[in-house]
Amino acid sequence: MRRLALLMIAVTLVATGCSSRAPKRPMATAPPVSAPPVSSDRMDVSGKWAGKWIGYGIVDIPRNEDATAELYQRGSHGYGRIVFDGADAAESVPISLRHGGLTGARVQFDISGSSLTMKHELGGQGFAIDFKVDGDRMVGRVRNTDMPLRVVLERVQPVTPTRPVALAPQPAPPPPAPMPVAPEPPKTPEPQVAAPPPAVEQPAPTPAVRPAPADFVAIPEVKAVRFDFDRALIRSDDATVLDANVEYLKNNVDTLVLIEGHADERGTAEYNLALGERRARAARDYLVSQGIAADRISLVSFGEERPECSEHVETCWVRNRRAEFLIKPK
Repeated sequence: MRRLALLMIAVTLVATGCSSRAPKRPMATAPPVSAPPVSSDRMDVSGKWAGKWIGYGIVDIPRNEDATAELYQRGSHGYGRIVFDGADAAESVPISLRHGGLTGARVQFDISGSSLTMKHELGGQGFAIDFKVDGDRMVGRVRNTDMPLRVVLERVQPVTPTRPVALAPQPAPPPPAPMPVAPEPPKTPEPQVAAPPPAVEQPAPTPAVRPAPADFVAIPEVKAVRFDFDRALIRSDDATVLDANVEYLKNNVDTLVLIEGHADERGTAEYNLALGERRARAARDYLVSQGIAADRISLVSFGEERPECSEHVETCWVRNRRAEFLIKPK
């Protein structure tokens, strides 16, 4: 009996120990990781910009002309338009920008930090400009140009209309007291004045007549200069020819000069007319830089219409790429 009682006590203790075991504690879960905050100060270049392009023109003449841009940004990309004024005769400006004219060239751009890369919408083969943006100012350099070409633009701030300030209504002044009216004295008859004779109309001054190209003639003392293919730059060996032409014009101040620009047959007729005009302007700019008055010089472009040689070979084309000088007495 004693053993049976001890066995029952042991069973009771085991059962009690199992029931009194502490319950398992739930595992702590890590707090949710929040996403990094999105930057709210991303640079936005949308809007109108105005400034200057700084480069070189014909015969390395420094140029500093107006430039404008209108940009639309979407995230880190964007599109728009950029205009270089007065770039027709600037050899340092890529041709796709020169031909943009008043409407400019359409562009696309990418932004990374403070760097903005702008390209022609047809790709980097047109042109590419690397800008550094600092608030409302951006400074850039055009890639792959023979001479340095920089662009400086500043944001055009929108004009905020001012609201007129409403003024409190002022009370109307009291009417003045009536003044006594003296009787009007009798009027003396006015003397009759004879009408002035009719004015004689003076004839209008005759405007100065600009001489026609047919009035100019070629003379052996003034010679033509030649140009490389699709170029309007004065070559170093032709500068001596132009110096001799300058000397003649300085010694004959009573003469006028007509510069004809010509091109070879390659290219469209419209393009060659524009190229002939650029060549005539290049020759004109050289004469002016050497002291010849600009009002003595007239320009005309014939493009490919008046070739010196009609064969379809380079030795003939080089003769047609020229600027000729014709002289007329004043």
